[in-house]
Amino acid sequence: LAQAALLRLGAPKNRPSAMAGEAMLWQIPHPVPCGTSTELPEAGAVSRLRGLQTAARSTAPDRVSVAQSSWALLASSAGAAAATALVASQHRRRQSLRAPTTGASTGANRVRRAAVTNTDNAAEAFQILGDWLRDRGATVPPSIAISVDDGQGGGRTIVTIDPMTEGQVVLELPLVCCLAAAPGAPVRLTGAFPAFEEAGLDPADAALAVALAHERTLGDQSAWWAYVRCVGDPEATFPCLFAEGDLEALQSRPLAETFDAVDKALGKLAECTGMLKSELAAAMQLVRSRRFGYEEGRYMLPLGDLCNHSFYPTCVWEKPTAERRSWRLVALQDLQPADSLTFSYCSDPNHLLLSTSGFIVPNNPFSRIMAKPRDLRRSLEAVSAEGSGAKAAPDFNAWRKAEIEKNLSDPDEDGAGVSMFLVGRQGAGTQWNPLWLNLCGLAIASGMEGEHWSRREGGVEEYLGAVEKASWRLFETTAEEDRKLLESGDLTGNRRMCVEFRLDQKAVLQDAINGFRGQVEAAAAGAKANADAQ
Repeated sequence: LAQAALLRLGAPKNRPSAMAGEAMLWQIPHPVPCGTSTELPEAGAVSRLRGLQTAARSTAPDRVSVAQSSWALLASSAGAAAATALVASQHRRRQSLRAPTTGASTGANRVRRAAVTNTDNAAEAFQILGDWLRDRGATVPPSIAISVDDGQGGGRTIVTIDPMTEGQVVLELPLVCCLAAAPGAPVRLTGAFPAFEEAGLDPADAALAVALAHERTLGDQSAWWAYVRCVGDPEATFPCLFAEGDLEALQSRPLAETFDAVDKALGKLAECTGMLKSELAAAMQLVRSRRFGYEEGRYMLPLGDLCNHSFYPTCVWEKPTAERRSWRLVALQDLQPADSLTFSYCSDPNHLLLSTSGFIVPNNPFSRIMAKPRDLRRSLEAVSAEGSGAKAAPDFNAWRKAEIEKNLSDPDEDGAGVSMFLVGRQGAGTQWNPLWLNLCGLAIASGMEGEHWSRREGGVEEYLGAVEKASWRLFETTAEEDRKLLESGDLTGNRRMCVEFRLDQKAVLQDAINGFRGQVEAAAAGAKANADAQ
């Protein structure tokens, strides 16, 4: 390993015993609560691109002392004082790591001090974070390190620098080390709940974003500064940060509607809290890409949130128990130096990963295409106006249009992200919505009495062409045009993400078309052989 590319976390001190009496609520190991089953929807099913909606917690555990004015939960007043003293003493010894402040020094106008950006400062900052975690009872072994971005887009991640064995605890974080919103904080955001519902935002996520934004504005006065300064600024990408034209570039109306609703919800959140929308958007972006949680709450795990996603992970998180108030990262296999510590966030398709966490996975085995019913109707209407379908009598044409509208109707409660499953990857192949395949056959029918496409001359090819044309009409560009855009290199982060997302969607569609064509042609050939034999 190139030593310049690693940020070592230092050797552990003689750490105190874990502060069991100061433990917070625990969670299950699922950092991206998506609320969508990995099972493919049934034909005609409509689903929403959103996370779990849960009731806000309104009461705090008796053992926890929380300042009423604070958004972030501190384990206890004593723990808060100790954390603040530790960070303050470390920063007095490391004045060079502090960036100057500008503007007012109190209230909502406080300007956040810059997080570390260069490798030298980052190395010392992560050493401070490692010490801060160990002083609160965490296990941060010297056999792991932070791998920094090498300029090739790799990003930060945790790697091993010594061999580790299967079943070994790689990292252990007591709950007192995990940043969470103060109990009852979501209730203070009730004015924005309708906007959260439309955007698919969980109030618990919003409360955690407010807590993180608040701590970021405090700068080195925050009791969580050792962690906050290492988090840094988020990438200016979906789901919370985008520019004009980015939504259209997705070529996915459900996603565009979802991100637009998220932007509106952030505006409502700013109204409720009096904070700057830009600060809340940055914090929400960090929360969406890093938080751990489930229905009972959301948390930020220092160092733990640097473990990247993989569908084939090297580690797994073990949730806290009543006896062990800590999160444990455990190796799933023997690890060698330079191996990345990864775990599986979920088994979600790319449209959900992008809408909940802000990234996509190339060749995602769970990818699927979702579309608005009205867009599917338009595609079928365009196909029915061509070929055999265009020969239909007016009365049959009117009946066909009514049937398409009935089967692809808009839901009673339409909204941001409401969409219908079209086709997706399933196992080693793909799966179509059978309703769509049937309606493509209806689109090329010329009347009630005419022969079925499978029995007339050239009907199989016409039907396959109709499926292909109707499906491709959902996209405004071809895969070749998208590849040329990527090769040009003149793209923002979001525009590149859009093109990569579109290419993945089109790869799914092309694979599905090719597979379906093979099945239909084989079935037609078999039927012809049987007919000839008779």
